[in-house]
Amino acid sequence: MMRICPSLETADSSESQSFLKVDSRKKQLTLYDPASSPHSSSAHRRSATVAVPKIFAFDAVFTQDASQAEVCSGTVAEVIQSVVNGADGCIFCFGQVKLGKTYTMIGKDSSTQSLGIVPCAISWLFKLITERKEKTGTRFSVRVSAVEIFGKDEELKDLLSEVSTGSLQEGQSPGIHLREDPICGTQLQNQSELRAPTAEKAALFLDAAIAARSTSRPDVEEEERRNSHMLFTLHIYQYRMEKSGKGGMSGGRSRLHLIDLGSCEKVLSKSRDGGGGLCLSLNALGNVIMALANGAKHVPYRESKLTMLLRESLGNINCRTTMIAHISDSPANYADSLTTIQLASRIHRMRKKKSKVR
Repeated sequence: MMRICPSLETADSSESQSFLKVDSRKKQLTLYDPASSPHSSSAHRRSATVAVPKIFAFDAVFTQDASQAEVCSGTVAEVIQSVVNGADGCIFCFGQVKLGKTYTMIGKDSSTQSLGIVPCAISWLFKLITERKEKTGTRFSVRVSAVEIFGKDEELKDLLSEVSTGSLQEGQSPGIHLREDPICGTQLQNQSELRAPTAEKAALFLDAAIAARSTSRPDVEEEERRNSHMLFTLHIYQYRMEKSGKGGMSGGRSRLHLIDLGSCEKVLSKSRDGGGGLCLSLNALGNVIMALANGAKHVPYRESKLTMLLRESLGNINCRTTMIAHISDSPANYADSLTTIQLASRIHRMRKKKSKVR
């Protein structure tokens, strides 16, 4: 899905309109190269050649006028349904810096209209669980975990460790780490997984995770802010009494991964000690997401902790994944927007091919 964000720069509206056209009915986006626009102020414009507009189709296109409520209802419903039905789900945003990705995912507390995808997903999940309980008698148990990867050295932090040790719940040891398992693949070890019997309790854990995140510190540097990624996961366990004469119980676990990705670096950077993890650039992150969405055997930058974390959530073949790509409506950001749109379009086409094969 695509979300068009108002630029922080005060761009000429006529120039903006000539650069980007949205067809909401067809869910299409048409891009015109600003250099070939009649509104362009470029003195070196080549009048002899006219750039062909580029047309891209998506599952949804949200314009600048779209409210948070519209974005949430358009992205969350189907994923939540899949999770309650027993499959994994994942929602995340992708795009350049300062385009409101965290606002889309987390939102603001000022009113219910400005809530983000994560609080909405929590509310809707518990609503659906209550309905399912009443209809089928299935028992549910929900647990919450929250992890951050931040900084150039890709430090891993359990955002709920303080809540865990400060409560009567079974707090995990603080040594959170990622481990490669030959059978199960990449797995997070030792993160706190706290029981949330109600939506209110899960929302309380979300608040605690946001407060513990490195970006909430007033003195945090821009570079660190760009390299902060939060994975908030709801683990849903369900049990059902078998109606057959033998009795017994059946059940399983599904997970809903809600990821607030940072904007990353412009260039790939090695960690200070020269070894270990890699701090991904936005292009590198795009390549990782593409490989995981495609189910590719070879995933680039596999030694990066962010890659490992994404592999655990996106790499599951049965995971219902929604990506909301963010682009700017400013012609000044045409090149960056085009790169993001092309990546999202390739993933969209690839997903459609896969669903036809099934």
